Amino acid sequence: MTRKLLMHVGPVTIDYDVLVAGLRGDTGFTSQEFIDAMSFSLKYLRRLMGADETYQPFIIPGGGTSAMESVASVLRRGDKVLVVSNGVFGDRWKAIFNRYPVAVDIIKANPGEYVKPEEVEEKVSEEKYTLVAMTHVETSTGVREPIQEVTKRIRDKVELIAVDGVSSVGAETVKAKDYQVDIYLTASQKAIGVPPGAGLLVLSERAVSRLSDESVAGYYLNLKNWIDVMRNLEEGKGSYFATLPVHLIFMLSKAFELMEKEGLENRIKRHEKVAKGIRAGIESMGLDIVAKRPEAYSNTVTGVLLKKANAGDVLREVISEGLELAPGVHPALAGKYFRIGHMGWVNPNDVITTIAVLERVLKRLGEPVNVGEGVRAVQLTYS
Repeated sequence: MTRKLLMHVGPVTIDYDVLVAGLRGDTGFTSQEFIDAMSFSLKYLRRLMGADETYQPFIIPGGGTSAMESVASVLRRGDKVLVVSNGVFGDRWKAIFNRYPVAVDIIKANPGEYVKPEEVEEKVSEEKYTLVAMTHVETSTGVREPIQEVTKRIRDKVELIAVDGVSSVGAETVKAKDYQVDIYLTASQKAIGVPPGAGLLVLSERAVSRLSDESVAGYYLNLKNWIDVMRNLEEGKGSYFATLPVHLIFMLSKAFELMEKEGLENRIKRHEKVAKGIRAGIESMGLDIVAKRPEAYSNTVTGVLLKKANAGDVLREVISEGLELAPGVHPALAGKYFRIGHMGWVNPNDVITTIAVLERVLKRLGEPVNVGEGVRAVQLTYS
């Protein structure tokens, strides 16, 4: 079988040691092995999120969207929510909250741009919001929001701040405590480098105090139903509300073990290096990046704009060359771009392969590119 390079926005390539960690046929959620794996994972999640002991970690079934929807656990009837959206997944916050009896406003950026901190500050100065929900890295465009600056401007004006870190946690600097973010969330299948199946989040004491029977949340994703389970498992005691993804937790624990060995700072630097190489290759080929401002470039996703070729054709052709990329999903740019995911266990050699394949495929499809210049730029970046 020919090996395929997966430079997708999620799921990403999984380290074989991580995959093997889940190959257990006789381990249930009451086993000591599972309890130990869950305890370690919950504790490490705090470190990953830049949180301290005042934050409560949760690992729940599902993924990024289940983690996002679980944020309804801190809302009550009539609360006001402000969504800060830089694209499709920022808009998802609004779609979720619109299903509940709360009022929702939204500030949106044009494709490739991000909502400026002063715009968020102005909005929360005009209206009293219970919750402001943001996206750290917008997966649909690769745009990074300056979370620290936004929270600094609005912290004393709102009760709760929630950040979707699905495409940032594990690859970008995340400091929930220092930024004074109340809820930081992510998913297993992105920069953490584990298969899909779990939503991961931490809640501040302020957010935990909002978990009550007055919540508008439903049943399965109501964090009030999960909090005692999380606390018990972290303390090494078996507990149950609903079945957790047992085998995935073993893989998650192994991934966290490998991350601890690499070191979070080193992991972030590796992602920065890979992202820098991707952008150098794309720009030297003569193509444009969706994110319009360098300060908004992310370590995990790069959207690539096309001048002539059809994005769907590009995606089909690169697969025939052993490379899988991600389609563009922003409706305003439909058919005009594709996305490169560079997160998880990626390395500089993956970048060189990606750019080389793209040069060949794009030339074949008639896209005006500088063949050879992309690979050259990557090599010079890493020399």
